[in-house]
Amino acid sequence: MVTIKDVAKEAGVAISTVSNVINNVGNVSEETKKRVLAVVEELNYVPNFNARSLKANKKNTVGLFLSSIQGDYYRVLTQAIHLQCKLAGFMLNIYVSNENTSEEIYGMIVSSGVEGAIIMNECLESEHIQRIARTGLPMVFLERECHGEKIASVTIDNYRGTELAMEYLVGQGHRRIGYIHGVECRDNCERFRAYRDVMARYDRKVEHELLLHAEFEEIRAYEEIRKFVIQGGRVPDAFFCANDEMAGGCMRALTELGICVPGQVSVAGFDNINLGQYFNPALTTVESPVEEQGTKGALELFRMMRKEGEPEGKSIKLATSLIVRDSCSAREKNPTAGKMGKAKEFGSVYAELK
Repeated sequence: MVTIKDVAKEAGVAISTVSNVINNVGNVSEETKKRVLAVVEELNYVPNFNARSLKANKKNTVGLFLSSIQGDYYRVLTQAIHLQCKLAGFMLNIYVSNENTSEEIYGMIVSSGVEGAIIMNECLESEHIQRIARTGLPMVFLERECHGEKIASVTIDNYRGTELAMEYLVGQGHRRIGYIHGVECRDNCERFRAYRDVMARYDRKVEHELLLHAEFEEIRAYEEIRKFVIQGGRVPDAFFCANDEMAGGCMRALTELGICVPGQVSVAGFDNINLGQYFNPALTTVESPVEEQGTKGALELFRMMRKEGEPEGKSIKLATSLIVRDSCSAREKNPTAGKMGKAKEFGSVYAELK
């Protein structure tokens, strides 16, 4: 088994220098860092910061590596994976990165000592995925489509889900449709791509002022909508929000500003979180099969860990569907829809806000 001493000897540096490079701490020159990392890869060294205890647990532990745990999506996903681990007799360790680099995330995964990994972190680059793969660790990715020996993915059809919602809004007679972005990630990119494609397909203009950014957070969407309206933004016929939490913040802000949902502005979201049906009005949204994603991801990982069937992992894409509730209505049935104009036209509401 390759040790940190072997790496230090081969690289011609002190053990402490190797440790600093692996942990991305200390004042190590770029030249030395590259030399040490090259030796780490050449010797296939897997750093293990808690070797003794982790080795004892390795054969019954799954690692879930996330970039966040905030929001209903992550709660449902984690619960689904935890249930499958419990049924299969595995412990589940959860690791959350906080603006870590790809190298740091790589170190977190290979030093964890887990027997298999479920990963949802776009910061992890393909170079580091390949390095992890060379250790033989089975992996399932939830945020990107990929497969290979002991590598699988379970993703959601973000494009088709958004396409369904947008076609529904267009079919309701809406022409000016805004989009509220989440963070810059594959999910948001696919949803925005579908939004733009449907707008172009039905000869709808994408208006820059109607593209808001709220980081997938309810409070950010609430603040962005208030700012947009108070500063005189021309309210659209509808908003499509890249997740339900932002849709909730959007509706709350519009309602507080005296704008009726869906009478004046329709709002649709994505994910179908449990709270969405209790929003006022109940939220029209895209059903994102998060529980199924977690379940299938865990089962595919177990299959590869147990060496059942082909060593090649599967690439699974889960279908989405549209859930129609009360937050959207036909434009022709609401003659005031899209005609509120500038915020100053809200009269007393706007005056109080100023």
